[in-house]
Amino acid sequence: MPKIKICLDAGHSGKYNQSPANKAYYESDMSWKLHLLLKKYLESYGMEVITTRKTQSQELSVTNRGKKAKGCDLFISLHSNAYPNGSVNEETDYPIVYVPLSGKGDDIGKSLVECIAKTMCTRQTGKCTSKKGANGDYYGVIRGAESVGTTGLLIEHSFHTNTRSTNWLLNDDNLNALAKAEADVIAKYFALTQSSKLYRVQVGAFSQKDGAEQLLSNLNEAGFSGFITSN
Repeated sequence: MPKIKICLDAGHSGKYNQSPANKAYYESDMSWKLHLLLKKYLESYGMEVITTRKTQSQELSVTNRGKKAKGCDLFISLHSNAYPNGSVNEETDYPIVYVPLSGKGDDIGKSLVECIAKTMCTRQTGKCTSKKGANGDYYGVIRGAESVGTTGLLIEHSFHTNTRSTNWLLNDDNLNALAKAEADVIAKYFALTQSSKLYRVQVGAFSQKDGAEQLLSNLNEAGFSGFITSN
């Protein structure tokens, strides 16, 4: 069975979209951190993960970022939202997952937005929706992904114009928990389980076989699987 392949896109480059609620927050910083954490957790499920850019400072058009997903099973662009005019609004606090107009991605989009709202404890429930523009899908990254045959999602992790959500997203432990939760949802969607890993331990040699057998017996009781060899 071929590996599931995911393309992750950190929304925006450089220092972009500073929060009016907390000047320490930039959308570009958050999305860069989050996409690397999500990559790590997706790979722990055995997925192959590529990213649209090698560095946070690298510029690439939105459509070309989507086209990077050619040959992938899913494209995800990570963002946080802003209230109109960029003003602080403490009431508006919910995630949005934008899916293609084609309807592809509706199921995974709904699962992800529910997971994000629950993990971030947002004030309002999340929304999974499409957005139409003059050229089809409004978002260029989704259009780009669709043009190469890959389902594209754009995720707004609530609003960085809300103080509570902004401060939540500034916390690295929270981002780690968010990445893990999203990876779990994606893995479940593709019916994947955590990759099994074995850690091998060499404990030394004995001049008498009895000593080796006793040690192996004790280790077996602790869940260790091994065998005895001789030279």
